[in-house]
Amino acid sequence: MQKRLSDVVYSVSLKKNNIKDGTTESTNNDKAYVYVLIEHQSSSDYWIAFRLWQYMLLLCERHKVVNKKNEQERGKLPLICPIVVYANDKPYNAPRSFWDLFEDSKTAKEMMGDEYLLVDLQKQSDDEIEKKKHLGMMEYMLKHIKARDILNLWQSLLEKFESSIEIDKENGFIYIKWLLWYSDAKVSEDKQVELAKIIAKHLKKEDQEGLMRTIADKYIDEGIAQGMQIGRNEGMQIGRNEGKYEVAKNMLNAGADISFISKVTGLSISEINKLSGSQ
Repeated sequence: MQKRLSDVVYSVSLKKNNIKDGTTESTNNDKAYVYVLIEHQSSSDYWIAFRLWQYMLLLCERHKVVNKKNEQERGKLPLICPIVVYANDKPYNAPRSFWDLFEDSKTAKEMMGDEYLLVDLQKQSDDEIEKKKHLGMMEYMLKHIKARDILNLWQSLLEKFESSIEIDKENGFIYIKWLLWYSDAKVSEDKQVELAKIIAKHLKKEDQEGLMRTIADKYIDEGIAQGMQIGRNEGMQIGRNEGKYEVAKNMLNAGADISFISKVTGLSISEINKLSGSQ
């Protein structure tokens, strides 16, 4: 940033209107930083408005870091005045506004330059969220993600949004898969099989295999990381197999059905039976 721009920093007193008599007064405690950002151009640069926004955000970031310990100033960003100094015989024809770079500049400014949209889930009842059908699945989980009993949360989610599961299926189980990974940290390894059973109970048989592999993937991937490294490809294959066996063992210990374990891990029933006999 230092090579691309020159900036001058001023500390100025703000003036406030006196509400009682309408006069203007200066308050010593009220200060604002004003950055003057100067960019020299010898030709019209179509993307200069975009670059200026990048520079301004970098200046804001720098100001935030420098003043993070200052209780008075850390909450406010500086005013920045961008100036382009142009020197060329040809007329200047680059867009002057960042918003002019968008196809629909008016909508872009309203959407990106105004207040961001806030979805406050805690101010919405579960019934209101449930009425949103497919989208409600994600919102319901996000609202209650801090619940102690994550398995009970999954049970409640799938019961409340049973009619939306088919919609999620048409979209490749986008929400269920995402929520599985999102809630993964709160589900201990010994509870993974129980979670798989809860989800499977709400799925059609033909849909169980692919989705259940999503649950197993984390542990299979851990098996890869912990697997034997005998040559790159060979080591990966051994690691993946070890991961599958570890998942299968955990599921057997939790009392999962052998055919269900086979669907989840991809191991044959005979392989699983051998594991069962060796325990």
